[in-house]
Order: sequence, then C-alpha cells, then structure tokens
Amino acid sequence: MTKSCRINFINAGYVPYPTGGLRVTLEYANFLAAHGHTVTLVFPRHASHRNRTPLQAVKSRLWSIKTRLANRPLIPWHSLHPKVRLALVPELHDRFIPDADVVVATMWSTATPVAMFASAKGRKFYLIQGYETWAGPEKEVNATWLLPLRKIVVSKWLEDIGRGLGATDMRHIPNGIDLDHFRITNPPAHRAPHVLSLYHDGELKGVADALAVLKTYHERFPDIPVSMFGVPERGYEMPAWIKYLRNPPQTVLVNDFYNKGTIYFGASVSEGWALPPAEAMACGCTFVGTDSGGVRDYATHNDTALLAAPRDRTVMLRNLIAATEDRELLQRLQRRGTELIQEFTWQRAGTALEQYFLE
Repeated sequence: MTKSCRINFINAGYVPYPTGGLRVTLEYANFLAAHGHTVTLVFPRHASHRNRTPLQAVKSRLWSIKTRLANRPLIPWHSLHPKVRLALVPELHDRFIPDADVVVATMWSTATPVAMFASAKGRKFYLIQGYETWAGPEKEVNATWLLPLRKIVVSKWLEDIGRGLGATDMRHIPNGIDLDHFRITNPPAHRAPHVLSLYHDGELKGVADALAVLKTYHERFPDIPVSMFGVPERGYEMPAWIKYLRNPPQTVLVNDFYNKGTIYFGASVSEGWALPPAEAMACGCTFVGTDSGGVRDYATHNDTALLAAPRDRTVMLRNLIAATEDRELLQRLQRRGTELIQEFTWQRAGTALEQYFLE
C-alpha cells in the first residue's frame, strides 16, 4: 500500500438481511479497513435526490434513529472490521456524503447520483455485480454503463456485456470466497448422497425450474434427501419432503448444510458471479447447475461442474441423474471444482481493487 485513502461505498438502501451484493461490498470494506484505509458504507433512505420539505427532513432523521434502534448492530449477519463506518443518510446528495478520495456506486440506481457528486467526494467508481435489468428499465440500466465512472466488473461475462454496450474503463476483478470459513470439515468421500439448493423469491434465481426438476428427481431417487436454504419464509410451493433451512447463521450454513451435501444444484437464469455455488464447491460439493453467465469464471462443463442452458429442465435433470449415478464423475468434478475455487480469495480480490483505486 502506497497511501491511505478515504473510501465511500454507496449502497442503494438499507436492508437488515443478507444479500450477495452487499456481502461482497462488506468483504471489500473489511479488507480495505484492515489495510489502513478509512472506509464508510453509506445507506440512503432514498437512492435518488429529492426536493426535501421540512417534514421530509424530520422523517429522514427519525428513519435513521429508528433504523439504528431496531437493528443493533446494523449488520447482524456479517462481521465488520471495527474501523468500518456505517452512515444512514436521507438521500444521495453531496451534502450528506463525506468527502473522500474514492467513491463507489454499488448498484445501477446509485451510479447516476455518484456521477453527479462533486469532485470532493472522490474519484468515481462503479462496482457492477450483475446485469441489473431485473431491478430497473433496461434502457436506464444500460445508460449507467456509459457514465464517466471507472467500472469494476465481477465476471468476464459482465465485461463482455459492457463491451457490447460500448462501455470503457472496465476492470475485471472476480469475487472472492472466505476460504477460512467456507472449507471442508466433513470429507466428501464420507458423505451420503444429498442434494442442496437455494430458495429465493427472485425470478432470475430459477427456483421454479429447480423445484420442477427436483420433483422429478425425487420420484426417481426418493431416498436421497434434498435440502434448501434461503432468507424468505418457506413457500407453499416447496414440497414437504424438502428440508428448509431459513436464514441460517454462517457456521450452520457451512457445517450443517454445505458440508452435508454431495451436489449443489442451482437453476439461475442470470448471475453476475454466483456466491452459493462457489461456497458449496469450497466445502466439497459438486456443482450441477446452469450456465447463468457469471459462473463461467469458475464453472466449466464437465471439468469443474455440469452445466445446462438456463430454463432447460431436461438437461438439468439429466445432469443431476448423471452426478448421482456415476460416483467417479461426481468425485472428479468435486476435486477439480474445490481445487479451482481456492484461487478466488478475498486477499487476491481486495488487493486488485486497492491497486485500481490507487492508480
């Protein structure tokens, strides 16, 4: 490190539960704080700039106080470096944002406000973790890729999308995995067959496809347990024979979920850089899923995973059956996948991001 920087990460809003995008931001914040930088995570009540009335100003102040009182700590599901600061602000306007050397938009809705910040708020970056047309109008999302911001894309797939849109100033920095935490504690060779998957209410996570495939799979292999984990309450569409682990602590997720499974099954339609399959691979699971874009950084068909096209339930099922019936295939994919995922550390990702900030 050549100098210490003041770095602000600008989030789209505050949520008290785990999200993959926020987890990545928190990991970067921890790394940078540990390396001597002053890091602030900014959570606005409103992502856009508004003409505030006196009443709205009072409501925003009360929102900040109520949110802190109701959520102590503000981020209960992730350990934070003691020097990482958390700021709740009314909106993304200059007067509420600390002066800094670097400011980072973390979602499409924050990119335009960051681009409009005064130069005192720092050199402007844009952490792109997905093609976020699911979160906003395609035309407006695409426009953020062309803003005068230095872009950090978390996968080669996103870099390709950016090129197609005419984006410049892009740096590919893949996400990391906390390999001290996500690791093998139960040898894969000792595990009985067990299929794991994610439950999510986002349409692009492909849960409807996953459940349809798992239903047919269960008819063929009724004695093989199937488990899911997620943040939402158990949905009515989830069959009773699926065990559901809701919002588990990280230690439970690692030891009682990932380290009990043999196959991690994912049916996502689109992912910037999917964390759960990578975490499962680090814990000794074989990844059977879809080519959802961002997984290509670590998942290659018949090398580190078995992949189908998104929505292709026939091939998904075929791959699940192959991994279940061919123990040699299962173990080969698992060994290769677990070996490859060791390259994706937060030390590597954080160092690359820090260097980009300091250029």
